[in-house]
Amino acid sequence: ENMMRINKESQNLHSELMLRRVARHAGSGSIADGQAVMRKVLTGAGVSEAGYHFADGSGMSSYNRLSPRAAVGLLGWIARQPWGAAWRETLPIAGRDGTLQNRFKGTILEGKLFAKTGSLNASRALSGYLVTRSGATLIFSALANDMPEDTGGGAKAAVGRALVAIAEAP
Repeated sequence: ENMMRINKESQNLHSELMLRRVARHAGSGSIADGQAVMRKVLTGAGVSEAGYHFADGSGMSSYNRLSPRAAVGLLGWIARQPWGAAWRETLPIAGRDGTLQNRFKGTILEGKLFAKTGSLNASRALSGYLVTRSGATLIFSALANDMPEDTGGGAKAAVGRALVAIAEAP
């Protein structure tokens, strides 16, 4: 239930507390202990340390970094785990619920895109899974950074158009 709230509703406080909970199992409950667990998981998933830096568990720090390659690598690893399908169910569903409830309505991706959104200052992100017209499941990560003021809506729309075009391609 916590992961549903964290992913579907983008509850940053719950996410930060989850890092502390993981850290408590591994050590003192400190951010450093949580980060050590995250590094271990990401290394086990084959994600290069050059592809990410997490300053907190909530995603609210402007010092957090994640490359699209790292996001896709982690999502691919998750999809191959026995619990991968259950994880996907925690993600917002395009046109249906969570932070994607009002996005992709009336498109080929309504009900067929499962992704985590992100937005902080001049950055917008969308990473997850989509099902194409042919039935293939693709993993994607789209990040827009350092956008001029008031261009976030345009970036979201451009990413949306690109993902719809990919899903519609034969």
